[in-house]
Amino acid sequence: MPAIKEARVNDHPTSAELDGFVWNRLPAERTRAVLLHLLRGCEACLSALAPHIAGLLGLAEPPEPVLSGWEEAEYDAAIDRAFATVLRKAGNPWEETKREALAVTLGSASGEIPEDLARSRDIPAFEALLERSWALRLEDPAGMVRLTEEARDLAEWLDAGELGPQRAADLRCRAWVELGNAYRVADRLSQAEQALGRATELFIRGTQDELLAARLFDVQASLLGDCRRFELAESALDLVFAIHRRRGDLHLAGRALISKGLYASYQGQAEESVRLTEQGLELIDPDRDPRLLYVALHNQARSLMEHGRLRDARIALWKLKARRLDIGGRIDELKVRWLEAQINAGLGELDRAELALREVKRGFAEAGLGYKAALAGLELGAVLLRRGCTGTAIEEGLAAVDVFLSLGIAREAGVSVLLLKKGFEQRMADLALLEHVINLLHQNEEPAATRTRRPAGE
Repeated sequence: MPAIKEARVNDHPTSAELDGFVWNRLPAERTRAVLLHLLRGCEACLSALAPHIAGLLGLAEPPEPVLSGWEEAEYDAAIDRAFATVLRKAGNPWEETKREALAVTLGSASGEIPEDLARSRDIPAFEALLERSWALRLEDPAGMVRLTEEARDLAEWLDAGELGPQRAADLRCRAWVELGNAYRVADRLSQAEQALGRATELFIRGTQDELLAARLFDVQASLLGDCRRFELAESALDLVFAIHRRRGDLHLAGRALISKGLYASYQGQAEESVRLTEQGLELIDPDRDPRLLYVALHNQARSLMEHGRLRDARIALWKLKARRLDIGGRIDELKVRWLEAQINAGLGELDRAELALREVKRGFAEAGLGYKAALAGLELGAVLLRRGCTGTAIEEGLAAVDVFLSLGIAREAGVSVLLLKKGFEQRMADLALLEHVINLLHQNEEPAATRTRRPAGE
């Protein structure tokens, strides 16, 4: 993506200019310079902007003049209050989404768990719920969460006297591990972290089974990867690899290497990423898990694209599609289509990129994956700008930033989205600025496109 260039981008705006920026009182040229300066992450100016966050959100009238010298605690509080207001206005779409998705999945008009499972309080019912939730991971993350929560409840209600306290703790640990993974798949990362914390407590109380430990570390690595804590994720995967290699399960050991290869790519270690992925491919059994083969090959194609080898990436993606692997889900189909769109955009084939991005955006929205849909929408806006369709690009951009704000994204990314919204509202559609924010959102995304590329924990 091109670098942002602006003659005055490093000029610190005055207090009066920040006030004028928020309330649309600056000339267009200076508005753009202030916006670019803020997006580059000037801590002092962002701190000074904190009292105006509600104004950027359109939730306040022009404020009275305030004193300078806001401290970090006041900045955090201002941000938190503003985003809390947005979330209250947006409501919580999760419960309705889960009810509808589950009704379709289980053939129930009410979305309730079938009676035979809801009334059972035994291990077969627990296993059935986990099996059915796992089957939903690619198509219906919300339904996966609902069923895994039911499995967790069953595990908590089971009579520990029949199993013994340690075996009961193992069962409950497994339930919380899978619930943590379900929350992660559904992009509910804070809940995933809490669930895995509970799983760790139960693991210590249980038999400390080695395979259960490997599963716990595997899902923990996936969550750490989603949070972009890649070095910690790699350390967890080293433990997963060691356990499975010691037990002679080369397939699962290979899967850990493939995941490590992905995280190496994220850190710009292209050669190491290729090496680890190739080693993992040598160990896995394609017949045992065809989707793992798909994930590894997809990772290679994306890595090539991200390192500028667009034509090689296209060839790799064509080879992947030629294998006709049964990847087993609409979500993964959309992610392959998304990668195609990004390659097409990079090669300047804008008509094809626009068509694919519209399909991807719609598909993610229908699946309840709002962050991915919004990110595809911003990429669509960038393509439309390159085609000269400025008005339509701004409409797409405004719709996308409203979704990001309703999702309560992390503070750093949230401020950038607010500033981008400000620019769109000023009819300021700058391609370099938009691509800068898209890159930032990809770097900070919670429901990133990484899930197609990462086998661990899925």
